[in-house]
Amino acid sequence: MKAAIEAMALLIITLPAQALRSATQLDYVISRDGSALDTQSSAPWSLLPASARAAQVTQVVLVLPLERVSWHQVQLPPGAARTARLRAVLEGLVEDQLLDDVADLHLALQSPLPTQSPVWLAACDKAWLLDSVREVEQAGFFISALVPELAPSALGDGAARASAQLYAVDSAQGPQWVHSSTTGLTRWPLQAAALAALQPAEDLPVFAEPAVATQAEALLGRPLFLQTGAQRAWLASQGAWDLAQFGIVASRGGRSFRHFTQSLQQFYSAARWRPVRWGLWALLLVQVLGLNLYAYQQQAAVNQERRAMQAAFTSTFPKVQVVVDAPVQMQREVDQLRQRSGQVAQDDAEVMLSVLLQTASFPAVPTSVHYQGAELKIEGLPLSKDALAELTRAMQARGYQLQAQGASLTMRAKGAP
Repeated sequence: MKAAIEAMALLIITLPAQALRSATQLDYVISRDGSALDTQSSAPWSLLPASARAAQVTQVVLVLPLERVSWHQVQLPPGAARTARLRAVLEGLVEDQLLDDVADLHLALQSPLPTQSPVWLAACDKAWLLDSVREVEQAGFFISALVPELAPSALGDGAARASAQLYAVDSAQGPQWVHSSTTGLTRWPLQAAALAALQPAEDLPVFAEPAVATQAEALLGRPLFLQTGAQRAWLASQGAWDLAQFGIVASRGGRSFRHFTQSLQQFYSAARWRPVRWGLWALLLVQVLGLNLYAYQQQAAVNQERRAMQAAFTSTFPKVQVVVDAPVQMQREVDQLRQRSGQVAQDDAEVMLSVLLQTASFPAVPTSVHYQGAELKIEGLPLSKDALAELTRAMQARGYQLQAQGASLTMRAKGAP
């Protein structure tokens, strides 16, 4: 059970032996961090949800009173714990030990399960438990576990054995001795005759509720430990037992999802998480400011390069007064200089025709040749697919792009505007 309860506000409710209704008086415990008992009190069920939410509690452990749970030792067949028919197997094993119809009972196995030894099987009235679970879930609480108020000592060599213990409790049936050991959980009237039958060892730990502590100490003849019902419920919530088996509450996946969403709710609203929330907001703000600063630096670097390019352009071509697109304007000025000096360029018509004629021989004379805007278009040159592919590769090697459409070839210099 400890692994199932996260470090968050926790409400531990001891269920009544009767049906849970709005006027039912309930004993409860609140732990603000899930690791220590902070508040213990009692209140009508109708008032408890509001009080719990005021303490920012959404997670609940339900404690089943000892008079509502019976205990039975069963020997599981090999592999039965991993079968989908485990419930049916348990019904067959325990049917002869029960007075009630086994179909009307909720069953749960001890945890962890020993490999070969007998195991404890808990049984309680299913209708009563479902009614209680439904009431708690409808109030908006997440049920993290169902635990027994008291349980026998664990069975099996691999289990964490608990020593025998004796409790003096003030139950609805009157003061009682409750003896817990590996042989079971037995209840006796709080009388000397019961002690004589139990024959408790001198070192047996004995715990008593304050209401019956004086009577129990007088019968026992030695000091004992005081333990309130709230303390007993808290210890039960920290034990290994969890009776939430066979679909008695939401599925493990559904419980995990609800646990996750309620953990988020706790994180966003709980006061104890406020420093963490502020820290995350501060971290987010630093990241946003850092990204904006980086973007500003990159933009400044781009602007600096643009200004350097414009300065180089205007210093080389001082006649240009307005710079709109420095690379395009610079190429235009270079082309004009080349034309005025009589030099030819790669995208001039005569250069392109000369390269084309040097690269390939054509089966026919072109019907027309057009040159415009550094693009040479030749009509009337039908080429086979293989010849066209070979010519295209050869022209690419010399810095030209070639496109064919029917008997028409279009030639452009690579990088030409």
